[in-house]
Amino acid sequence: MIPEADALLNLAAGKLLMEIAPNIAPGYGQGSASTVAIVMILAAQEYGRAADVRAWENARLREILARGGVAVDVAPGGLAIAALNAENAALTRALIALQEKAEAPGGDNALEREIAAFLKESAARRRLHLPAM
Repeated sequence: MIPEADALLNLAAGKLLMEIAPNIAPGYGQGSASTVAIVMILAAQEYGRAADVRAWENARLREILARGGVAVDVAPGGLAIAALNAENAALTRALIALQEKAEAPGGDNALEREIAAFLKESAARRRLHLPAM
C-alpha cells in the first residue's frame, strides 16, 4: 500500500514537533522546525479536501453568475488542483464584478445576500484547524 500524502505529512510533522524541535536549542531553529511542522499539518488537512472544495466552489460560482445573468466563458480544466484554482480565479473575478452591481444603488439585494452566503460557506469549507498543543 502506498501511503497518502496527508499521512506522510502528519507523520513528518509529528517527528518534527515531538522529536526534532525539542532537541534543538531554543530560539530560531526550534521555532522554525515547529512552524514547518504546523504548516505540514495544515497542508495535510487541505490535501484530503482540496479538489472537493474547489469543485463545489466552482459549481456554486457558476450558479450564482448564471442567476446574475453573467455569461461565463471559462471552461472547466479538469480536477487537478492547479486547473481548479485557475477556473476558480476566473470565476471569482466575474463574481466580484457581479457583486459590485448587486451592491450598487438599485442593485439586486437578494443576489447580494446569496453572494454573501456563498462567501461565508466557502470560508467555512476552507477552514483549517490548528492541533491542540
